[in-house]
Amino acid sequence: MKKTVSILGAGWLGHPLALSLKENYKVKVSVRIKEKKEAFEKEGLFPFVLNETSLENLDELLDTNYLFINFPPSKFQDFKGFLEKIYSHKKIETIEKIIFISSTSIYPDEEKTFTEDEVFTNAKSQKIYDIEKLIEGKTDLIFRCAGLMGANRVSGRYFAGKELDSEDVKVNYVHLDDVIRATKFALEKDLKGIYNLCSYEHPTRKEIYFKNASKFGFAKPVFKNKKEYKQRLIDGSKIEKEGFRYKYPNPLEYEY
Repeated sequence: MKKTVSILGAGWLGHPLALSLKENYKVKVSVRIKEKKEAFEKEGLFPFVLNETSLENLDELLDTNYLFINFPPSKFQDFKGFLEKIYSHKKIETIEKIIFISSTSIYPDEEKTFTEDEVFTNAKSQKIYDIEKLIEGKTDLIFRCAGLMGANRVSGRYFAGKELDSEDVKVNYVHLDDVIRATKFALEKDLKGIYNLCSYEHPTRKEIYFKNASKFGFAKPVFKNKKEYKQRLIDGSKIEKEGFRYKYPNPLEYEY
């Protein structure tokens, strides 16, 4: 009998993750509106409506072996309050493994390379820091993801033709496929703790924006009035010590 994975937040990351897991697991997913249920059901998934004002399916979603929480905080009026309702549910204690998707925006805006051992005195995103404090001790695994790219997210496209002053800033990215692969790896290897997910290479914005502009045919951004920015780099190598290997170690070689 297949074990069950519940994915809370079946959007840009959660949906392809669900599809990649359904062969080996029964996969439940949360959807924000009921109109999306039919499409997910046709894909062999088990969708349930869950949002800030509709929590009646939370009991069913938390009846699972593994829980993957992947909500963009910007979509909520009170994300912290919503998480408190999830983590205070009686079934949360019976789940074998809870994986939470966080962000490397938690690390301070300082010129250094950040590892998971960082002791926080000045988080860049206080919201992300507060959320991690809320869930610590109740979450088996936290993935702090760098800038998520891949699929329809092409680095530089948003800035097509725009003026920028940050040509030398190095990027911190991770490919969608690598986040999915890391999640499957974590389930197989029973990983616990906090792990950064970030490609090893850190090209400059100018390098990657110009390459993608040429590759995908959008206008190159215009770099002028150059400013000096802090080189804030994310070290995503801790998970490699467990045996994981990034499919895309260099953002200049991402497939979209």
